[in-house]
Amino acid sequence: MRVYLLPMMLVIAAGVAGCNGTSSDSVTTYISTQTSDGSIVVHAPGHADAHITAAGDLSIAGSKVSVTSEQRELLQKYYVTTLMMRDHGIATGNAGIATAGKALSSVASGLASGNTDKIDSEVNASAAKVEAHAALICKDLADLRSTQEKLLASQLSAFQPYALIKSNEADDCRGRQISRE
Repeated sequence: MRVYLLPMMLVIAAGVAGCNGTSSDSVTTYISTQTSDGSIVVHAPGHADAHITAAGDLSIAGSKVSVTSEQRELLQKYYVTTLMMRDHGIATGNAGIATAGKALSSVASGLASGNTDKIDSEVNASAAKVEAHAALICKDLADLRSTQEKLLASQLSAFQPYALIKSNEADDCRGRQISRE
């Protein structure tokens, strides 16, 4: 087993234990998932919060924004994708914790039995699950960015200040995934 693998898994588990379901810093900073009324909240520096409901309603500073049926569909997609990203983040965190537990148990049983050869393969198999979940977050981020650009930044001027997911973030996310493979 590589010497750095176990400490790395413990760091990952500690980091993901507090995962809030989002992937990038700007997404974490600018989108809050599900308020008490079920809407998501999108924050923008210097602007009142924007609320998006599952039905595709948009309100900013408590005032409902009029939207077309096409914009409503894209707002619904934005809403669903945000919740999917949150769920994928939680699943990634749980997989990371499971991987850390698997690493500890594999090391303990491998050392106790003297069969250290399978430690690496057991931990790698578990770590692959973390990578698969993390890839879903990257896909969600790209989808969210695409929806943001299709509708919200170009068609719906009221949402322009909230279109804060940068073009390079999904690429950076995917790049981190590829560099780990």
